[in-house]
Amino acid sequence: MAYYGSDDVVVDMDSTAGTTVNITQSVLEINGVDVEAMLEESHTMGDSWAENLYTGLRKSNEITLKGFFDDDSDTGTDFMWNDPGNTKTSGGGTRTLKILFGGTKSFTVETWIKNYRRLPSRGALTKCEVVLTPTGTVTEA
Repeated sequence: MAYYGSDDVVVDMDSTAGTTVNITQSVLEINGVDVEAMLEESHTMGDSWAENLYTGLRKSNEITLKGFFDDDSDTGTDFMWNDPGNTKTSGGGTRTLKILFGGTKSFTVETWIKNYRRLPSRGALTKCEVVLTPTGTVTEA
């Protein structure tokens, strides 16, 4: 059995030009990567316990990346993440996010940038975070 740490994680994301960029060194935290089955409550009158049915749909929940605020105009977190709605993205489309967890396990999905936040704090370096909303098929390899 193999175990992996943060030094085994690789994070790639499309830039505004649509070119995949390794942003691993910009990421301090990832809130988690979920794949969820969508269920519908199916219990009826007279049931004493809740029941659910699988709808046939799956989704990935929002992913939040946190890093140091960097205003470099080509590679900084502000350049990469400050694009809510993907309005600066080439063609106005989605951005690919790929996370390699170590070894050969990876997670890839198209995303929309939902929110970008700067997090100044007294006595600390300014950080920032981006909330990504996945859309469409998740590829896990």
